[in-house]
Amino acid sequence: MTTPLAAKIARDYGTPCAVIDMDKVERNIARIQAACDAAGVANRPHIKTHKSPLLAKLQIEAGAKGVTCQKIGEAEVMAEAGIDDILISYNLIGEEKMARLAALQAKAHMTVAADNATVIAGLPRAAEISGRPLSVVVECDTGRKRAGVETPAEAIALAREIAASKGLIFAGFMLYPTETGWTEAQTFYDEALAGVRAHGRAMLAGIINSAVISSTPTTFIATATSSASMINCNRRSRATGKPSTAASSAWTVSASRRSQ
Repeated sequence: MTTPLAAKIARDYGTPCAVIDMDKVERNIARIQAACDAAGVANRPHIKTHKSPLLAKLQIEAGAKGVTCQKIGEAEVMAEAGIDDILISYNLIGEEKMARLAALQAKAHMTVAADNATVIAGLPRAAEISGRPLSVVVECDTGRKRAGVETPAEAIALAREIAASKGLIFAGFMLYPTETGWTEAQTFYDEALAGVRAHGRAMLAGIINSAVISSTPTTFIATATSSASMINCNRRSRATGKPSTAASSAWTVSASRRSQ
């Protein structure tokens, strides 16, 4: 049934037309932040849900510690809008990307992900150009088979490589657990973190407090469990305001480390 509001939108703007109910948006933002606050973890939502600096700023004003972007172009838009704490959760490679990353370093605290030695080898160039150290997380595959190292031993080896690279700071592990794979992902994380600890406290200096990123219903699964070191930020259905069934991801680091 067509409502008077829908009829007015169709008349004034034509169809199709994307319309955002800001009351629902603000309720969703507050609900996610409250869940993260109650669990004692930081919130770093993925902007791929909305790709809007305005909405990203609302999330930060509500308590998010920063944002997550999937590509460097998204990060550039967010930084240009004044958002100063950004994670790019995808491997960056090549001179052109390093130059753009270095430019971003001048505007914001940047963290990037890496899942192989080739990517890590190129990242010091961005730190050199910008004159600022670059934080790097190791991407780990915990069941989705998309990207990331597949064993804790590989994760530990890359963490050591990052820590040994000039201009880079090892900043933790990034995991992408399946909806039913939290136990396995927690085991992976625990083994990787233990391996890093075994190599000395110096490697742990850059790790931040438990940070939350990205999307889907696992926010409420995670915040309801004791595994507060592995948390995730929820994406909401635009149509219903309820949790969607899209993919999830989590950046997991020790809750005993310092907060950004």
